[in-house]
Amino acid sequence: MADRHAGIITVASSAVDGTDVAVSHVDDGVRHLAIRATHDLSGLATQRFSNTTVHFELQVAPDAHTLGFAFTQFAMPVLAGAALDFDFHPAPNLHSPAALGALLVRSEGTTSLLAPLTGVHEQIISVADGVLHWGWHGDLDVVPAGFTSTAGLYTGADATAVLARWATDLGAAGRRWHLDEHPLTSRLSYWTDNGAAYWYRTEADRTIGATVADAVRGLRASNVPLHAVELDSWFYPHETLRPITTVGYPEEVPPTGMATWTPRDDAFDADAVDADDGAGDAIERWTTALGRPPLVLHARHISPNSPYVDNGEWWVEELAAHPVDPEFFRRWFVDATRWGACCIEQDWLLMYWFGVRALRSAAGRAHAWQHTLDRLAGEFDVGLLWCMATPADLIEAASLPHVVAVRTSDDYRFAADPATLWLWFLTVNRLAGVLGLPAFKDVFFSQVPAPDGDPIDGDVHAELEALLAALSAGPVGLGDRIGHTDAKVVMRTCNADGTLRHVDAPVALVDSCLFGEPARGERLAWAATTATAPDGTWTYVVAINVAHRAEPMDDTLALAELGIDDDRSILDWRHTVTVDGAELACRLRPRDWAYFVIAPPGGDARSGDLSKYVTNPRKP
Repeated sequence: MADRHAGIITVASSAVDGTDVAVSHVDDGVRHLAIRATHDLSGLATQRFSNTTVHFELQVAPDAHTLGFAFTQFAMPVLAGAALDFDFHPAPNLHSPAALGALLVRSEGTTSLLAPLTGVHEQIISVADGVLHWGWHGDLDVVPAGFTSTAGLYTGADATAVLARWATDLGAAGRRWHLDEHPLTSRLSYWTDNGAAYWYRTEADRTIGATVADAVRGLRASNVPLHAVELDSWFYPHETLRPITTVGYPEEVPPTGMATWTPRDDAFDADAVDADDGAGDAIERWTTALGRPPLVLHARHISPNSPYVDNGEWWVEELAAHPVDPEFFRRWFVDATRWGACCIEQDWLLMYWFGVRALRSAAGRAHAWQHTLDRLAGEFDVGLLWCMATPADLIEAASLPHVVAVRTSDDYRFAADPATLWLWFLTVNRLAGVLGLPAFKDVFFSQVPAPDGDPIDGDVHAELEALLAALSAGPVGLGDRIGHTDAKVVMRTCNADGTLRHVDAPVALVDSCLFGEPARGERLAWAATTATAPDGTWTYVVAINVAHRAEPMDDTLALAELGIDDDRSILDWRHTVTVDGAELACRLRPRDWAYFVIAPPGGDARSGDLSKYVTNPRKP
């Protein structure tokens, strides 16, 4: 019999021998769907990830609007109507099977959420011919007796209500935050990842190591208080080396796996590489000369042709290899500690998952790998940053206390229209926020370039990028080229010593903007967050015109949608104008933005430091 659950209808279930499937009614508005292996299972795989084996079949209501988080890098948000016609391929080079990690459905004035609770990596929501299947993914082949995957099906008044209940069931509500404790999330940092000025680029007649060191020294000399420094994948050799060139655009080279996690010879000056005076390897000598700033060190999937594969037991595939025993990664943390790292940026999580079938063919392997990384991070006091994570990786991170932040959108300057990335970031932040995960927007440029300037000399949207970074609750990473920093913009994100002025949770789209309204030109993209300060809770709201049309847009946002039920003092931050009222209003040209500061009850929105984006920061 069909189980009507607001916008989602449970139609039927399909089991195989050795499995139980069940729906438990937790309370009004909450169901748990479960699949359990009653004995050891093997030979389950359908050989296609999106073709579920054991599953529930579900349908959505005819008037439904749907938002899914695709099983691809950075949990890419995808939209559809009741026909479930999601576009899983909106950009090139994305591995996007027709599968979701979580799904929101708005119908008949209510919102439903279907999202994982246990056995997270083994379950998907697949989409085919207007029908949803929730169950075990098609590459899962071996399952031990007793293994269970559970998902929650929630219905409430809005997305805020159902996401909060899910977080409680998941055990993520009240998760410990690292914001003011970890070097990466507490202070301003410098980055060299894709999108930054010095990603496989150097200034003339310098190695990339020397160029980055000069950039950091120059910023410090200009009173830009940088703390941590990120070394991206240029610092170690890949199976196929990507050229490091003078400023311009690096030659396109396939992103092959890591050969070894050791300094690349041509990335650092010869005296650092060839020294035999006992002062350590190239990275040790480089960071010592720079005053030993905390380092953020990039790591990626391992090449199947890496010399590491010659020792121990490995799962080896065409594009990547993975150790059977994840204790192998201890060597990462030993080296990271010696080099002075505060964090390992575990990138290409998607490639680990989809590049090594054996990692996903047996239940619990991904869980064991990621929990081992977290245990080692705690043992060595080195944080983890998740990058290119699937929805399952993000949800798993809610139980990993040493994941200090997660990237929630694709690479800076990756999309032809930056609004694509702004919406991506602001949407996925709804997941990160309820999971207790600080978000990382990615690197940004702080200076608006000259009209005929080099594309890596700045960004016409520099101030909006800086604002979004400041409201991320996570790292704020500068990626400027030498001599192309607007210190005034940078210093709006932090105090004089580089301490970040944090909010309570990542800025994210409000409920009424989650189902494609901004992209369709029906609304501005309204996004909000709060900061709990000594004098009360401050609310920060950004509005962006992301519509694909040339005309300006007028729009308003009632404070009631932010949970504020009275008039407040409101600051229009860009124009330093205050009003008292119960709504926000603005008129914006395409890609223009507005920013509002809303005071606590009885407060004055002009109090605090109006030269900063977060005028009254979160109390540590």
